[in-house]
Amino acid sequence: MKYTEKELIEKTKKYSTPLPGFTPLVMTEAKGCIVKDINGKEYIDGISICAGPASVGSAHPKVVNAVIEQVKKLPAASPWCVNIPRVELAEKLTKILPQGLNKFHFFCGGGEAVEFAIRTAIRSLKKREVISLYTGYHGTSLGLLSLGGSWNRKGLPIVPGFRQIPPAYCYRCFYGKEYPQCDFECAKALESMIQWGSSGEVMGFLLEPMMGVGGHVIPPKDYFQIVREICDKYGVLLIFDEIQTGFGRTGKMWAADYYGVNPDIMVIGKAMGGGIPISAAIFSEKIPLPSEEEVESLNTFSGNPLACAAASAVIDVIAEEKLTQKAAETGSFMMERLKEIEGKHPLIGEIRGAGLFIGVELVKDKETKERANEETKKVVAECRKRGVLLMVSYNGKGNVVKIKPPLNIERSLVEKIVDVLDESLSVVEKGI
Repeated sequence: MKYTEKELIEKTKKYSTPLPGFTPLVMTEAKGCIVKDINGKEYIDGISICAGPASVGSAHPKVVNAVIEQVKKLPAASPWCVNIPRVELAEKLTKILPQGLNKFHFFCGGGEAVEFAIRTAIRSLKKREVISLYTGYHGTSLGLLSLGGSWNRKGLPIVPGFRQIPPAYCYRCFYGKEYPQCDFECAKALESMIQWGSSGEVMGFLLEPMMGVGGHVIPPKDYFQIVREICDKYGVLLIFDEIQTGFGRTGKMWAADYYGVNPDIMVIGKAMGGGIPISAAIFSEKIPLPSEEEVESLNTFSGNPLACAAASAVIDVIAEEKLTQKAAETGSFMMERLKEIEGKHPLIGEIRGAGLFIGVELVKDKETKERANEETKKVVAECRKRGVLLMVSYNGKGNVVKIKPPLNIERSLVEKIVDVLDESLSVVEKGI
């Protein structure tokens, strides 16, 4: 059955529920760092397909071969039985994860892994309160919406015991202070919430070490040292959602490595499967896990051999091609190029990045920092017209251009991304 581009777009709108940031682009092929649309037009993939899944590039030969070989033998398996790819993946992960994280439960999507991590830890510690950040994002279940930014939970109930504090967002400090003369009020807010805003039953502090949907916010390293100390002081688990930051994205294998802090629980996904859906909740060996009767996780595709084989291949590719190191070097190069164009654009408020996790925050006025929401959408649309795919942060604010290309992107393509962004900013600024 063949449809025209227009028909495909119309039918997608007709049959799909509304999606934030819907883009009328019909993707038909992706290989490496290049995406093709239905008309054969090529685009540089500046978002690893969507916030990171294609971190080793689309259709990497080793990942493709691993999937082909596994689908021939055992594409699916009962989660109650043992399958070899799951065991092999767990062993590989144990060798590269922060120390002590070695108890796994695999899923397909990040949200269900976060939900499982929270539910399991609540039952393990017999404490029912969880603290998260105002502008975080962890998934879209009813429970996780209560732990994320308020923009996507309008009209929905808030889970009792789920509490939030301001993030370490230095460009827009919630306390009106300037780093580093700020005394880290944002970190100390965690202790205040534990002492005064809870009923004394705080199980954990859940956060993205670097916010993805929230605008590629990158806290200072000192912030996490303070947070770790507070969690230890009050017996609170530190839970890292590394779904967007893991597997070399920040120039380190994990954002936990970037900050030099070990979490008690970590959730990973997106880049893990090289395009095949897989995620995991991982627990420290020091956490007493609940009994089989209490776990209540009946996920049909948990640890399925097809996804596990793909994930194992991704880990091998990252190691063999030294992609973590390459992300650090390429990210530094891209940041230098972005800084070169920063001064000429009144729309650019701040450029921030760690490895190839980069955000360009756009403002209407550099002094007032008024968010340039509509302008940001236009800039990304102009980039798309010129053959570069970037994303807008949609966590209720929508004024950050997010850049996270595959870790093995060539520098010539990085140059092209920056040149196109430069040109697109100029076009939008002329129209203001």
